Amino acid sequence: MARRAEGAEGLLLGRIVGDPWIVDLLRQFDFDLARVAGGPPEAVRLPNGEPLEMIAGDGAGGAFMLVGKGDTRPVLYVGSEGQGGLIATDLRAALALVVGISSIHDATAVPYGDDRGARLRDWLARTDEEIREYWPELDAERTRLRQALDLPEADGLLETLHRLAADEDHRPISEAGDRYEPMVDAPVA
Repeated sequence: MARRAEGAEGLLLGRIVGDPWIVDLLRQFDFDLARVAGGPPEAVRLPNGEPLEMIAGDGAGGAFMLVGKGDTRPVLYVGSEGQGGLIATDLRAALALVVGISSIHDATAVPYGDDRGARLRDWLARTDEEIREYWPELDAERTRLRQALDLPEADGLLETLHRLAADEDHRPISEAGDRYEPMVDAPVA
């Protein structure tokens, strides 16, 4: 699987691809590198014309894409149901979210809010409990990936996720010219 990513993202992707157990475990966390071959749900562009590079997909048909060029690149999520936007300032933060929460969809389903994310964190804790019913090793597997990839805890990234997901300048646009829907209802103040 060819990778064009350079700099920090290229090194991190190289670390992932170099260890089959990491590739397999990330697939369980719904970050599947093999889905790159199928491409994103549809061809998209950004309003400012920044280049996009798909690096993984998820089971819902969505795509994780690096934005722009350079050493550190933000990560865009393009959903198969017409929602999309930035999710992280770089690949390491995106992976921390993918590994550390039940899903990007769950993390954007509840507003970050004036309660400093308390309601969102409660929602994510409940979704994790449901996952643990069929995946009791969830926490151990999260720890294993965090250590192998030197990932931060996801909790500290939730506010940034909501701020980035509300960024209109990075809302994908389809080939037909339709702007994707935001992943969150309103920006964090």
